[in-house]
Amino acid sequence: MISLRLTTVEDAVILTEIQQKAFQPLYEKYHDEGNPCLRDKRDILCRLNNPKFLYLTILSDEKIVGGILYRIKGSTPFVKTLRWGKYYLGRVYISPEYQNKGIATEALLQSEKHLKKPRKLYVDFPEDMDKNRKCYIKCGYKDTGKRLESAPGLILACFEKSIR
Repeated sequence: MISLRLTTVEDAVILTEIQQKAFQPLYEKYHDEGNPCLRDKRDILCRLNNPKFLYLTILSDEKIVGGILYRIKGSTPFVKTLRWGKYYLGRVYISPEYQNKGIATEALLQSEKHLKKPRKLYVDFPEDMDKNRKCYIKCGYKDTGKRLESAPGLILACFEKSIR
């Protein structure tokens, strides 16, 4: 059974390990300096009490298997200002041994209940990542057609989801 909870300080060490393992293949492919695998637990800790972010821990049968980070205020490469029900999905990651089991899809759908009056959700990801694309489409996201080269050879695709 998949469940979510607000991330705690105690979750930071295990989430850092999972995040580093989950994003390592992307780093090896693109060598982008913004890759989450390069970040330590301070990256998670500094977001926990920051009003610009919402961090959720993903559990499978009470075991921590991943995390979800939303930006709830500020700006993103594709959205100048987040406000009035707009949220940016900064990252979702699952421990490699739990990937390809539908956990991310279920967790993303559940995560929407933690957002205050969501109207529009945004996410960007490497456009050549078909598994990510399929996951976001299953969750109701649609391709905006917008693209951005964030590092040499790394083209991000922007998707959005409208909620009524």
